[in-house]
Amino acid sequence: MTETQETGVKTRFYLFGSRPLTHIVFWLGYYILFSLIWMTPERGYFASFYLEFVLLPPRVLAVYGMIYILMPRYLLTERYGAFFGLYATLILAAATIQRLSGYFFYDYLLFGGGDGLADFGALVRSAVLVNTTVVVVAAVKMYQFYLYEKDRNKLAEAATPIAVKANRRTHLLRPDEILYIEGMGNYVTYYLESGEKLVVYSSIKAALEGLPDQFFRLHRSYILNRRHVQSFSAENVIVGDREIPRGKDIPDELLAGAPALAKA
Repeated sequence: MTETQETGVKTRFYLFGSRPLTHIVFWLGYYILFSLIWMTPERGYFASFYLEFVLLPPRVLAVYGMIYILMPRYLLTERYGAFFGLYATLILAAATIQRLSGYFFYDYLLFGGGDGLADFGALVRSAVLVNTTVVVVAAVKMYQFYLYEKDRNKLAEAATPIAVKANRRTHLLRPDEILYIEGMGNYVTYYLESGEKLVVYSSIKAALEGLPDQFFRLHRSYILNRRHVQSFSAENVIVGDREIPRGKDIPDELLAGAPALAKA
């Protein structure tokens, strides 16, 4: 995979390709959502916004400690004992900071102390809130890791040479250099970007099974590499300056390069 491809795979998971903007939007939405959830008329409708402003920093620090330190260094490297020990320490530390912040800058400052600083139940509630935030964000991050690796594997698959036997030789073809494949009975012809044609003893179904997802069955006699589509109509597709018939059940989205592809 090239550096440009690697960067493209990473940035597609962020709003407008920007990681900082994605994080800002997420935390702003989180802040507003929970401010509205904890809003009560007894303490004033805007007190919850102030409370969330006070309590948010420890949660943010806990989340980033989890996804940028604990997950890559311990969880993904299968150092589970160290991971769970440090995770418990992280939650306890963040909960303690959140409890202190909530008491001094909210309970004590606005309401004269509330239940008191030594309220163990308040500390447990802080730990639960911090842990919930961390778990939710970590789950999203793990799903992002999954999609990232899935895209990496697709790109690696697309770059892996395909071995085809023609003219008593084995030819190693890069998937991207194949324009399309035409089936003719027990033979298929590979049409390449260079203008070369390779006739191989195979069925068109067997030829399709060995190709990455950028290829699909355009017609009963043709397999198309969607990356080389130049134009299309309801009846045909232009690829490599040649007109190929189009099956009636082929959706426009498939020809236009939609990410979700299904081999027919």
